[in-house]
Amino acid sequence: WLLSLNGLAPPIPGDGLPVHTGLRGGAWVRGMVRRLGFVQVDPIAVVARAHDQILFARNPSYRPAHLKRALEQERSLFENWTHDAAILPVEHFPYWRHYMDRFKRWKVHAGYRRYFGQTTDRSVASVRRHVRRNGPTRPRDIESEKCDWGDADSPVPTVAKVTIEYLWRTGEMAVTARAGQEKVYDLASRVIPEECFARRVGKRDYVDWACRESLLRLGAATPAQIAHFFDAVSTKEAQAWCEGMSGRGLDTVNVELANRSNSRPVFALAGWEERLESVPRAPGKLRLLSPFDPLIHDRNRTERIFGFDYAVEIFVPPKKRKYGYYVLPLLEGERFVGRIDLKLDRNRSLLNVLGLWWERGVKATAQRKARLERQLERQARFAGVDQVVGF
Repeated sequence: WLLSLNGLAPPIPGDGLPVHTGLRGGAWVRGMVRRLGFVQVDPIAVVARAHDQILFARNPSYRPAHLKRALEQERSLFENWTHDAAILPVEHFPYWRHYMDRFKRWKVHAGYRRYFGQTTDRSVASVRRHVRRNGPTRPRDIESEKCDWGDADSPVPTVAKVTIEYLWRTGEMAVTARAGQEKVYDLASRVIPEECFARRVGKRDYVDWACRESLLRLGAATPAQIAHFFDAVSTKEAQAWCEGMSGRGLDTVNVELANRSNSRPVFALAGWEERLESVPRAPGKLRLLSPFDPLIHDRNRTERIFGFDYAVEIFVPPKKRKYGYYVLPLLEGERFVGRIDLKLDRNRSLLNVLGLWWERGVKATAQRKARLERQLERQARFAGVDQVVGF
């Protein structure tokens, strides 16, 4: 069920989610992002950028140019934020205004308040005036003083950069393109299609939409998990929604966990029995998932349901890492069978296998190793390198 909801198995008839159309290209990308709800953006390119790996794991014909076209030409997707930087369906934009209004009121963590606190009425007016007059703008196109603080691990931003990012996070600006990894901004009214930009929804409709859309993709979940999916509503709001909907299109169910115990009661949209009976089997092929794949975003839920204990160790000191810097989960059919540490060497045109760990009880059979070898070769071609070494 979860694999189908996450685009890793064929769709379930009547599951309420958009069905991705087209076998490749922009149409497939647009449909898949609509089905997933969002795709996380991350700049780390040790193997592939997170958004590219998420989509490639679901369709080996995917290429980054397909996503760029959907974002910058078709305007069927837009960039903003969920629990992190993300690409979302443009149909979400009217609802996302409430999310962006929350940011405007500084309902974010202390680090963001410090960072965006550098904005002033004067800097907002200056950036707004520049973009209105000049159109698509990179932060470095605007002359500005540096902020009066800095992070020891990163360059000190300019006030203009902080300000234009603030206007993006609050919905006045939008990312119109990227020059490499650098964002190019313009007025949201010139980027978001008119029918989506002009539409307004009330707060009650927003909460109902956010909770329902989250639960559609989670299958069955607690209020906290519903709130965490998009990070668009509070747990308190999700709890109130579940209580108000209970018995009116929402059922309380128990889920058998990986350790064969039952979960505490969770919520599922009515009709879940019929949907479960129609679940197609996941293809038996082996996939390399991004560390930021939506299937495993909630680490605790992943461990409870799949029995797969996974953590990103990017920010863990090397000597304290259990596995490696950028370790990708290995999904085979319906279960996680291992994890692999990969690193590109573009200068030598190599994909290096730095480590491979099979899960307990998983045998490294010749067939399984052959599946992994084929997938590593596909990964190397996707990255544009010639050879896999270390496997």
